[in-house]
Amino acid sequence: MPNSIVFTPKHEKQHKKNLIDFVAFAKQLPPLNDKCDYESAYWPKVGNFTKIGIGSKDRIEANQLDSSVMSFAKAYVTYQQTMKPTANTLQLYALRAIESACIAKRGNLDIVTLKAGDFDRAAQSARDNMGSGAAYQAGAQLKNLLDFLIDKKIIKPFLWKNPIKKAKDMGSTGEEAEKRRQDKMPDDNALMALAEISSMKTELLSPRDVFTSSTMALMFCAPSRGSEPMYLKIDGLHEETMTVKRALECGYTLDELNEIVKIRELVSIKDEKVVNPSSVIVTSVDTEKSNADKAGLSVDDEIKLYGLKWFSGKGFGHANKWLPTVIMDTAARVFKRLLAQSTQAREFSKMLEDSPDFPRHHLCPDVEEHQLLTKEQVSAALGLDLSSLEGTKKNNACNQFIKRKGVERKDYVVSLHDLNKIIRRDLPEDFPYIPFKTGEGKVKVKWSESLYTGFSNALNIKKSIIYTELTIPTINTLNEDLAPTKKVSKTTGAALNNTLSIFQRWEYGDLSMTSHQLRHMLDTMASVNGMEGEVRAKWAQRSDPKQNRAYNHTTPEEYGADFIEDSEKSIATQNKTENTQIQVQIATPRTIQELNTKASLSAHITEYGMCTTSYLSEPCEKYRDCINCNEHVCEKGDDVKCERIRKKLKREEQLLRKDKKALDHGVQGAEQWYTRRNATVERCRQLIGMLTDPNIEDGALIKLANIEDVTLLDRAMDANGKKRLPKIENFQRVNNVKVDELLGLELVEADDEEQILMDEMDDMDYLEDF
Repeated sequence: MPNSIVFTPKHEKQHKKNLIDFVAFAKQLPPLNDKCDYESAYWPKVGNFTKIGIGSKDRIEANQLDSSVMSFAKAYVTYQQTMKPTANTLQLYALRAIESACIAKRGNLDIVTLKAGDFDRAAQSARDNMGSGAAYQAGAQLKNLLDFLIDKKIIKPFLWKNPIKKAKDMGSTGEEAEKRRQDKMPDDNALMALAEISSMKTELLSPRDVFTSSTMALMFCAPSRGSEPMYLKIDGLHEETMTVKRALECGYTLDELNEIVKIRELVSIKDEKVVNPSSVIVTSVDTEKSNADKAGLSVDDEIKLYGLKWFSGKGFGHANKWLPTVIMDTAARVFKRLLAQSTQAREFSKMLEDSPDFPRHHLCPDVEEHQLLTKEQVSAALGLDLSSLEGTKKNNACNQFIKRKGVERKDYVVSLHDLNKIIRRDLPEDFPYIPFKTGEGKVKVKWSESLYTGFSNALNIKKSIIYTELTIPTINTLNEDLAPTKKVSKTTGAALNNTLSIFQRWEYGDLSMTSHQLRHMLDTMASVNGMEGEVRAKWAQRSDPKQNRAYNHTTPEEYGADFIEDSEKSIATQNKTENTQIQVQIATPRTIQELNTKASLSAHITEYGMCTTSYLSEPCEKYRDCINCNEHVCEKGDDVKCERIRKKLKREEQLLRKDKKALDHGVQGAEQWYTRRNATVERCRQLIGMLTDPNIEDGALIKLANIEDVTLLDRAMDANGKKRLPKIENFQRVNNVKVDELLGLELVEADDEEQILMDEMDDMDYLEDF
């Protein structure tokens, strides 16, 4: 019936009118920021009006919200963010979910006809397309959207409850907990690789190496977010010489202060000596001791301590936080590396701030301000270094660069006076302040004061640095260097194989981690060692201590150890006069006196020398692969064991030749065996060379250093695609719990007969006829 008239109830007419009025009203509101174009679907610093599951960088028109809901979506976001601005525009979660549900059901979205079923389908769409946390937020925003539509009389009222429950806190046991622990905690191999890279001399590191290794070292100081080190200023390293009494008031312990003094003295001694990097030779039991070993610090002694002035979002600005002693000197060293690396860029920024004249950097031609320049002088004045190029390549690079800057590609067209305008035109937004995308606009740091100020391409060894374009690395810059690249060529779509991570550049393979994993690791360490929840939240700059639960990855074994320890203390304190039962209950391998004096335990005789591992605390992780063990020591002058190493070398060389043959024939897995066997052969040769060296006296103890600490368990984990997590210990338990102290007994010295028996055990040659 072409002339039929459809009846429209009065309340529907009012709903549609209210919707139209609301959209018109919101359109008259001021823009949310000066970058927002109301007609665009992409609002900077607010969000994109795109379909559910679409990435933030997508600009395909077909992926925008349907036109039937676009006008309301913009009005709703504008109104809500004007009334109550938030850092994240969560309203978009609800809009995307409801759009997805209605388009799939009816092909369009009519706001005034929404029903409870539409919201149910929207909630299901959120579950299907979002993570558990985002889906919960989407459900909450759907309820807010419904309340808003009812309150503004845009739809007919009805009851609806958010069906998406908040994700339950993950327990510490089971497969899901272990999977989450694997995802959130860093790879221990990656941590050790970063430590080794950071320990290299600065001249061996590229600018990208300095940035990544130094930033990660700073993130070991506190559980910070990956973007927070970028807020540090050049005065961010607080150095203070204070009395021990004042240091104790700052929260340090006397043991920590004594330890850092000892380490500094040992480092000073090491710097004065030439050390063989492939081995450690101990020539005497009475090795050189530091003053801190001989006599501890007194409260009146002075000590130099460091802190970092982290930015706090709680209104405190940049406030000093004292550094843990274990990372203190490392943090000071890497801070100074970053400071040196940013010097040129900061000086250039300061020139722009202090004077309206052309900033004469080191490439600037030595000419008057209004003298006309050649093309090469123009490119140099604009900061492009062409000294490494010649001929056609140099001319092409020059032409492309000055064209990009909007300068005519001719000689004698512009002067420094003209180029000064171009340089200042291209300065970052908000100069002289850095326009941080994070920090909610509260971070105010000048380019001339930032620890991370740099030039364009400064971290890219394949491109020429542009010494007039300021830039600062971001959390993405950091994380992209911590894992094999996921970038692809824009032309071919193939992976960019020539873009290497810091681990690949230093030949550590395809190791990977994220900056946020350090935050999880440090929080777990604090939890394991008993830090209170509110203190942990403050340390990590969290507003709600309840959020600590998401960062705690304590293992079931650690919880079990806590339970045993609590039980032991409870039994021990019930009645100290009772006898054997109390002693039997608490004399576990974790708490007996030998465990607390691990360094002085008698060595275990092996086929090639002796092992210093305490089997009371842990089993052998090498399964008698002694040559490749960090705990194994050989004695110079023991000809029998030296001959065994020679025989070992002969066998391994024979097998190595077979491994090489298998590798050449492309046998699967042969490369792994060849690499491992080759390392064993090299270590055998090193040991034999040192055991037969006439310059080393008999009786000297020899231990190979720089050995890759890989156990059989590590190899099994690699084969199953799992990473080795860092070992987190409760140092209060390891250092403090002793049987005699718990029972209140005095330590009884061994008598002469017992001592003679122990000395005789040292002379036993285990596996003499092996």
